[in-house]
Amino acid sequence: MSFADILEKIGRSECDKLAAKLPSWAGLAIEVPASLNYQQCSSEATARYKASLVPEGARVADLTGGLGADSWAFSLRASAVWYNERDSVLLDAVKKNFAALCISNVVFNGYDISLEDSGWQDDLREFRPEAIYLDPARRDAAGKKVFLLEDCSPDVVGLMPLLLGIAPLVMVKVSPMADITMLRRRLSGWLSELHVVGSEGECKELLCLCRRDASFRGIVLAEDGHVQADSGVAEIESGGELLFVPSAAMVKSGLGPGMCMMRYDERMAHFGKYWQVIEDLPFASSVIKNLYKSYPKADVTARGVPLSSEELRRRLRVSPGGPIHIFACTLSGERRLLVCRPAQSPVI
Repeated sequence: MSFADILEKIGRSECDKLAAKLPSWAGLAIEVPASLNYQQCSSEATARYKASLVPEGARVADLTGGLGADSWAFSLRASAVWYNERDSVLLDAVKKNFAALCISNVVFNGYDISLEDSGWQDDLREFRPEAIYLDPARRDAAGKKVFLLEDCSPDVVGLMPLLLGIAPLVMVKVSPMADITMLRRRLSGWLSELHVVGSEGECKELLCLCRRDASFRGIVLAEDGHVQADSGVAEIESGGELLFVPSAAMVKSGLGPGMCMMRYDERMAHFGKYWQVIEDLPFASSVIKNLYKSYPKADVTARGVPLSSEELRRRLRVSPGGPIHIFACTLSGERRLLVCRPAQSPVI
């Protein structure tokens, strides 16, 4: 294979990844200056979810535009979008991409957002946004990861009084790994809601909805288009014949039950997965040592036991794959090994 063929193959691979992430952009002549641009951009599902949180017909400002997935989603719902990206190469690419996407209600800007620069502040006030969105960079100038909001770029905490003086709603995207207690503390007095956004069983992002003089209303779990607030899921009663394994987003949100035995409930099926228990075994060395003889091929998950999933898989000596899944967990205070297969839905 020639070097040109290798480059073409890499280009096709990146196009395929972008199409999977943003299917509405597939087949168009989309420019992506660097692979990091599409790696960091929101998926279409999460971008559309964010757009659903702003009033229809509102004026929305995106201060950290990136590849433009969020601004694109906002533009489909908003009357006008103020897009900003300090990387001039990426900014030029997004202008061309939005023309290809037939988006005409976006104003493009190239400011470096900071408290010290008044230029962008005056321009933003003139735009009169009803909602402002930020996805601050979580690495410092040296490329090292940072964890506090005030260490991100731009500094969300330092900017918040200014931004809320311009718009009544400020939406901040943070890492799905961020500590919820820390977010509530750092954004105290502003944080109104915290949305935990999941897709395909993974926790994709946390959204902090900030308002002036806000009191915290609670956590909202959004999973593949299904939404659940603080009340409701927690009322589900445990106890039944199926093992329920919550999604990563539900675990992060703290809403609803953890891994437990329960009856099938359609509401919960959106936020996790049901498994039919084939064998309920004690979490004992003798069982772990010999289980592969009955189940040589199985996926493995360990939760709430003193072993990682990978360590348990090595000790079980099973090969990954197939319909069987072995869970090591603690149920009703007792460590168990549960051999499962996917439950049929609905269960009769």
